[in-house]
Amino acid sequence: MDNKEIDKSLPEQTNDIERSSETDDEQIESAVKSKTGSSKTGSGLAINAILLSMGAVAACGYLFLTQNNQNQQMLSTINSLDAALQATREEQQRNLQQLQKSLERQHAETLSVKKSMAGLYSSIENTQQTWSVEEVHQLLQLAVDQLLLAANIDSALTALDIADRRIADYGDPELQPVRQQIAQDIANLQQIERIDLAGTINRLHAVEQSIDNLQPDSSVATTDKETSADLKTTDKPDSVWQQIVQDLSGVVKIRRIDQPAIPLIAPDQQYFLRENTRALIMTARMALLRNDGETYRNSLQQAQQWVMKYFNSDSQNTRWTVNELKKLAAINLNPQLPDITGSLVQLQKITEGKLK
Repeated sequence: MDNKEIDKSLPEQTNDIERSSETDDEQIESAVKSKTGSSKTGSGLAINAILLSMGAVAACGYLFLTQNNQNQQMLSTINSLDAALQATREEQQRNLQQLQKSLERQHAETLSVKKSMAGLYSSIENTQQTWSVEEVHQLLQLAVDQLLLAANIDSALTALDIADRRIADYGDPELQPVRQQIAQDIANLQQIERIDLAGTINRLHAVEQSIDNLQPDSSVATTDKETSADLKTTDKPDSVWQQIVQDLSGVVKIRRIDQPAIPLIAPDQQYFLRENTRALIMTARMALLRNDGETYRNSLQQAQQWVMKYFNSDSQNTRWTVNELKKLAAINLNPQLPDITGSLVQLQKITEGKLK
């Protein structure tokens, strides 16, 4: 490098140094100024920080106090709720105990009622059993009475049949011997030939009506010597026939004769002949209703003899009347009745055995 170049470069370097120096001074001054401003700014920030801290502390204190008050109020509320809850629990406990006692009383009452009902049912069952046995007893007694006192076989059979069905409904096996005896009694009664009461009464009525169609036998010669002394009746007749005699004494004359009875004596007395014959048939009908077999048979046989003797035997009406009177007289109103007291005696033995 030549001197001209060196000389040229020196001023430039000097200028650079000066500019650099000026720049350094400016930087130092700027730094000093910056430090001075920074010092003032830091003091303000410190004050602000202190103020902020104090505000924060105050706020925290306020919040603490507020929170503490809220906590106290909440705690008080919780204590109140806990006390109320405890009171509610105690009340519920008391109510539960009362309910438990009430349920126990109801249970005891229910058991007592059940026991009473069981006793009542047992009493009702025993009463029903007693009633059933008593009903059977009454039915069997009715059958015996109907047979022995009224000779009513149909009524006796009905009573025995009902008694048998009652025992079957009752279902007591101890009463089976009674049922067996009832079955035997029913079989014995069914073997008896029963009288058609209504039919027999109708037949007697038909015979009575046929009397008007009979023609007297003109070949019969009679005498009529009767006096009031021949008719001997009493104030208290001992037979239905005597009662009829008293009732018809003003119309019909009856006399005693030593020979077989001759109701009418003269052909011109046909009216009295027919009325006497009707009276005998009426007597037989009343005897039938009373189950008086002897009076029934005697009355019809007497009427048969009169018709045969005093009416034309060649007439068809006469033959029919005689034949019908004969058939009616053959009806046995008093057949041999069986003993049906066995079932009643059997029942009495069983009931007496239960009572012992």
